[in-house]
Amino acid sequence: MAQPDYVVFGLVSGIIILGFGGELFFKRTGIPSFLFLIFVGILLGPILGVFPGQQLEPVLGIIATLTLIMVIFYSGMDTQIRTVLSGSGRILVQVTLYVIPSTFAIGFVTSFLFHWELIQALIFGSMVGGETTAAVVIPLSRGLNLGENTVTFITVESVLNSIFSVVLFTAFIGSYQTGTASVEGALTIIASKFSVGIVSGAVLSFVWIIILNHLKEYRYTYVFTMGLVFATYAISSTLGGSGILSILVFGVLLGSYKILNSLFKTRPLEMDPLQKQLGVFQGEISFLLETLFFVFLGLIFVVNFSQIIENFVIGFLLLGLLLVFRTFAASVSTLKSEIAKDRSKIVLLCAQGLTPATLAIIAVNDGLPLGAIFLNLVTYVIILTNIVTTAGSLWITNSTSRSARKEKIGLSFRGDEANS
Repeated sequence: MAQPDYVVFGLVSGIIILGFGGELFFKRTGIPSFLFLIFVGILLGPILGVFPGQQLEPVLGIIATLTLIMVIFYSGMDTQIRTVLSGSGRILVQVTLYVIPSTFAIGFVTSFLFHWELIQALIFGSMVGGETTAAVVIPLSRGLNLGENTVTFITVESVLNSIFSVVLFTAFIGSYQTGTASVEGALTIIASKFSVGIVSGAVLSFVWIIILNHLKEYRYTYVFTMGLVFATYAISSTLGGSGILSILVFGVLLGSYKILNSLFKTRPLEMDPLQKQLGVFQGEISFLLETLFFVFLGLIFVVNFSQIIENFVIGFLLLGLLLVFRTFAASVSTLKSEIAKDRSKIVLLCAQGLTPATLAIIAVNDGLPLGAIFLNLVTYVIILTNIVTTAGSLWITNSTSRSARKEKIGLSFRGDEANS
């Protein structure tokens, strides 16, 4: 039964206030608020029945995609292009060695253990096989006093992980729907989406930045910029590219727009005030969407008390596979680099969120026979990977504090020696 409008607005108000409180708690403790928000959704939906989550399923996929667009654009604006290019090779190695092997491993293992059709098992593997959610790991990495190169590594990795997952999911579900499975076809789709996404994103970004520079003094520039962001996603996707990758390119180029001034020597681009304004608004909107999305994810969660232990066992199995491949990927990608000292921290920042949930909801909406099972298991994986990231952030914070105390004691000791 539909709820009265004042009940809906009251719930939304409470969710936003809880999200803000969770963000303050996150800043103080390093514990992601999304775990708490998911549990709030589970309490309000399947347990108490205050808000039937089934009503949200048709629109949650759009909400998830919108949230992902906003988070990635905001993250791109805050990332320097020179740093991205300098570490792009290692990041690509990390993503390739993490996402692809874990996707196939999870697909083969679940197909063998649960007797799922292999192509459906691979579809599930592409949902959870290696994603790291930008909504958690990006702000967390910046709040843990990690080095700039490590933060950029984690930021770009989280975006590319999502893109790899989406492309693999598209290839597998396309094979399932057409009844054909071709490795060559899947690789062609992946190469096409990446190349078209990067090129279209770069071209559109260049055009949009010039337009924004001319219109920067006008009102409603932020709303206009959001229109350009959505246009970038739509045009790139229509051309067969990755809309998410194009959004990342747009964000990075807009955040590093001054590199284009070599092309405009007579009238250089100057958008610092606009850039600052966009950053503030984009952060607020991203926070609002993330808060609502994770509560909605809890609302559509199916609570089956007779299968909770079984589902957690499956979740721990999947978590173990993910950590094995993430450790291997991080060991190779950081070999003989300055971020090798942060290798264990990179491994632990493995929280999943937006992309697996979005893909699982798409599978449900597309009528996949195992779609409902996938959605429930994806939620368990999201919860468990966020717990690992929470524990990891607490360990990183404590180890950083211990190192700072030791350094302070060492400086004090050397100062006493000098005075004596």
